[in-house]
Amino acid sequence: MNKFSLSIAVLGFLLIFSVPTRAQHSGPYIGAFLGGSALMNSKSSDNLGDSRLSYKPALMEGTMVGWDLEPGNAMGEGRLELEYSRRSNSLDKATYNTGSVPGGGKMTADSLLFNCIGVFRDDTIWSPYLGLGLGAARLKADNLTVTGKLLSNDSAVVFAYQVQTGFDIELSKYFSLDLGYRYFSTARPTFVEASGRKFTMDYVSHNVVLGLRVGF
Repeated sequence: MNKFSLSIAVLGFLLIFSVPTRAQHSGPYIGAFLGGSALMNSKSSDNLGDSRLSYKPALMEGTMVGWDLEPGNAMGEGRLELEYSRRSNSLDKATYNTGSVPGGGKMTADSLLFNCIGVFRDDTIWSPYLGLGLGAARLKADNLTVTGKLLSNDSAVVFAYQVQTGFDIELSKYFSLDLGYRYFSTARPTFVEASGRKFTMDYVSHNVVLGLRVGF
């Protein structure tokens, strides 16, 4: 291996395991992410009593646009962003006092959140972060069925929030990966059943995501 090739190899090694402070991005960015969403069993209530709805895990996706704060900013290290995401989990079964019955259809959440994220940087490319997002979600009971009979096909817009943590992986000044976990929840939505009765339910999901951000 000649000296030039050796120099390139050493430089690549250093870029993988550490990024100098002068390479830290500040300013606008865009990004996208994919992940897995586990919607927790939800308590559903109407005037006939309570039941429990269980869902299957599913993929989730989202995009964001934001701003990386400049190092030394009075607000601290981190970023501010506006995030859109979608989760759509199939109904697996409904459980009543008399037992469980098969379900069908999907529960879909389209959310728009404003995220404030604190990033804890050091001399490596791995930077842990912790953030909070607030906003709204449109929850859609998309042709939910129980034993083949329509339960609800309705939607509601409710308050939503998420707590997120994970690692930013800085590939270069302008490219970063995001490996993270997100706890997402909403206020209890109210849907209209096929029979005309109204019912409310819980919505809480655990999510693992892998994203890419591109700075400008």
